[in-house]
Amino acid sequence: MASIDLTRDGTVAVVTINNPGKRNAMTDDMWRQIPAVMREIDGDDDLHATVLTGAGDVFCAGADIAALDELNHAERPINAEMAIAASPKPVIAAIEGPCFGGGVQMAVAADLRVASSEATFSVPPARLGVVYPVSATQRMIHLMGPSVTKEMLYTAERLDAQRALAVGLLNRVVAPGEALATALELAERMAGLSQLTMRASKEIVDGLVARDLSAETAIAWVARAASGPDLLEGKQAFLERRAPRFTWRPD
Repeated sequence: MASIDLTRDGTVAVVTINNPGKRNAMTDDMWRQIPAVMREIDGDDDLHATVLTGAGDVFCAGADIAALDELNHAERPINAEMAIAASPKPVIAAIEGPCFGGGVQMAVAADLRVASSEATFSVPPARLGVVYPVSATQRMIHLMGPSVTKEMLYTAERLDAQRALAVGLLNRVVAPGEALATALELAERMAGLSQLTMRASKEIVDGLVARDLSAETAIAWVARAASGPDLLEGKQAFLERRAPRFTWRPD
């Protein structure tokens, strides 16, 4: 049965797109599950980062068109995208194989993208006569610029992993079969660092990209850092030449 599966690897949440019989295509119910899974992760202070991946050797072939009622439920893919992007914790997409349509929509909502050298990327709405979500299009523009975004939308052609890396869609390209392990390694490294810095950085960077960061938000994070335990611990650990043990958690 197609599902969105949540497992835990220490302090890292692993969210798996699981519909291998259809190359992990997203059904209507799978889109609906994503926000609930992300709420569970966001509410668990023992989880510090998230890795989003696909079952087997495919990330996601897009929406299951046969199962998706575009007229009545078009908002569900957007809700899923927004839930991934709005998580206060770092989200890393680990991509093997095809990442098409709705798969790209979820991948660009993540903070970082690690892909196999055999991964391919395509946004094919022009083949279906539908309009790609504005929110995902905007994220593509922020990552790759308008020219490459238009190329993908106008042609529906596939980008290989090296071109995706060159145009800014990807952070890293790794050997086939290594995307998940690399993403988990990155997530575990993040989980051992200051969670205050992680959350502040995500809110500030996203606010700057969206051009809606308020001075009050930035000042509030600086004040939290100055009064919180992580700054003192970071300085002490540096002086003592040891790994820091950060303890800050959100209120």
